[in-house]
Amino acid sequence: MKRIRITRIFSVLALAAAPVVGAASMDKPHVLFISIDDLRPDLASFGNAEVVSPNIDRLAEEGVAFRRAYCQQSLCGPSRLSVMTGVYPDGLGIWGMSGGYKIEWRETRSEFTSLPEEFRKNGYKAVGLGKIYDSRLGLDLKHSWDRYDAAWKASYAASDSSDAEKAKNAFKISDKHTGRPKARPAVQSEDVPDDAYSDGYMTNLAIETIASHDFSEPLFLAVGYQKPHLPFVAPQKYWDLYDREALTLAQQRGQPKGFSKYMFSWYKEVESYDVPVPMPVEFERELLHGYYACVSYVDAQIGRIVEALKEKGIYDQTMIVVWGDHGFKLGEFGEWAKHTNLEVDARVPFLIRAPGMKGNGKSSDSLVELVDLFPTLCDLAGIGIPEHVEGKSLVPILRNPKKELRDFALTQYPLVQGTMSYSIRTDEWRYFETRHDVTGEFILGELYRLNEGLFEERNVLDRYPEVARRLSDKLSARLMSAKKWTGPEMISSWGLVERRISK
Repeated sequence: MKRIRITRIFSVLALAAAPVVGAASMDKPHVLFISIDDLRPDLASFGNAEVVSPNIDRLAEEGVAFRRAYCQQSLCGPSRLSVMTGVYPDGLGIWGMSGGYKIEWRETRSEFTSLPEEFRKNGYKAVGLGKIYDSRLGLDLKHSWDRYDAAWKASYAASDSSDAEKAKNAFKISDKHTGRPKARPAVQSEDVPDDAYSDGYMTNLAIETIASHDFSEPLFLAVGYQKPHLPFVAPQKYWDLYDREALTLAQQRGQPKGFSKYMFSWYKEVESYDVPVPMPVEFERELLHGYYACVSYVDAQIGRIVEALKEKGIYDQTMIVVWGDHGFKLGEFGEWAKHTNLEVDARVPFLIRAPGMKGNGKSSDSLVELVDLFPTLCDLAGIGIPEHVEGKSLVPILRNPKKELRDFALTQYPLVQGTMSYSIRTDEWRYFETRHDVTGEFILGELYRLNEGLFEERNVLDRYPEVARRLSDKLSARLMSAKKWTGPEMISSWGLVERRISK
């Protein structure tokens, strides 16, 4: 298969609207808020030249790309809720996905407001499309949105695009040999239009929203892409961008030396799909090919929205933010999953294109967190930052990308029942610490030396005990000063009761 190099992928719907008269001024800029599920920093603009991502790369060139950005938990629901409220998972008391029943986070956490809610209070119309919150934790329809559409379609496309319902339920059919339900296919490449899959359909809705909106009213448009989350499904043309045999497989195959049972999750995400175990190299290449095809598919959809903003004449009055909710292991450590505090699961791509910022066109290596998104967008729009918000405004970095606002980034995960595992990332180190989830009692620490890489190789705590003590003190000070949830317990996605650390 010959790799096709492209510089622009647009499939633009015809927009008849003329440039807007009376568009919002830059004291109330419009906002395009793009979240991408399971996207790690595998983009050309973030250092992976194998990935075809021209539209995101162009936004990174026009704004500030944060090359060392970290999520607060590598699980969809808690990560997204942390972004949308500006509060760390410990302050929310939500570390899981509600154990199979839906909850509405606002019902018991009414003291917190959401990012789009603050924009609505300040004259914006807030429209949400696709996956912004994770629906299992509630969509906050009453407070966050003037209009919301999940834009959900079948997870799989039928070959002729006429039987999406059958394709969606294909995994429910029993295997004739075992009698057990068939697992869902992990990959699919059909020669179908972009809107045969959910993300393309949702992009149509976003373009229609832009075409019909009266931009004398400022718009907060949130668009949440499901890909490249498993299953890795995308139209064939995006698979055709890559030569499968030329793709570089994960180099860090083994697990770190000296790691503890608190390092990895028991949940291996890919095994809920139809995959061979053990997995041959040929199938790993197919999975990696599918992941990259999904990234290019989403990149093309973002290009379509950007073109719609330009057609409407409001591109230069629009702030654009693109962020991944957490990373994902593409064969590293022998896994195809997230659900850890490892660097590869915690680090995310993150960029802000805010017209007029002095740092535009540069990248930043400053440590930042996704929880910083809420105060940053409020600051840029001239909106007061609510007192409950725990993140920091990144506007100083947008003005000077060399500016540093924090000396570590924090990520956490309840990896083993009865415990909470934390990890802090500094310039050189990643320190892991596991504590009792009720008493806060120290259980175990681990220390890994990292530079530019994404992978922990060896626990060196015994060699650098003074570094571990210093980082443990930093973590303790952070936890002591942080918000602490003391409300109702919540059942996690693993069926475990999760409790707030009280000490």
